Amino acid sequence: MRLAYLVVACLPVLAQTPVTKAPGDKVTLEVSADSQPTRAPIALKWEVVFPAQLMEMEAGAPQIGSAAKDSGKTLECTARRPYAYVCIVSGGQKPIGDGPVAIYHFQILATAKAGTTSLKIQGGESTTADSKKWLLNSTEAIVVIR
Repeated sequence: MRLAYLVVACLPVLAQTPVTKAPGDKVTLEVSADSQPTRAPIALKWEVVFPAQLMEMEAGAPQIGSAAKDSGKTLECTARRPYAYVCIVSGGQKPIGDGPVAIYHFQILATAKAGTTSLKIQGGESTTADSKKWLLNSTEAIVVIR
């Protein structure tokens, strides 16, 4: 099951309800674009924060989504801390189309205790072709570990 975030008119909205996972299970977090034509981003930036004591990001994650790839963008993520990555989608003046922008895969650690945790997207910013910047609301997805 994927947890999806939408960039709707440059404001992210949580699109799914909480998911329940067991230690060893995988969680997929998808950042998707669904924006108004006048506010379509040519670049996006955000920070994803996850509970490193409970889950780890899989090697090679995140993957660039089809909307970003089809728009000729690149995706670069830099670790700020062991549990937080800043990601930037950029390149060229073509707006990012609607659809998947980035796809993260996490694995619940075998040692994870039962309880509730979250994956967060914060510090988001969208840039349009006319160089206007729009701040994105922070949002989170709830993961229940059984």
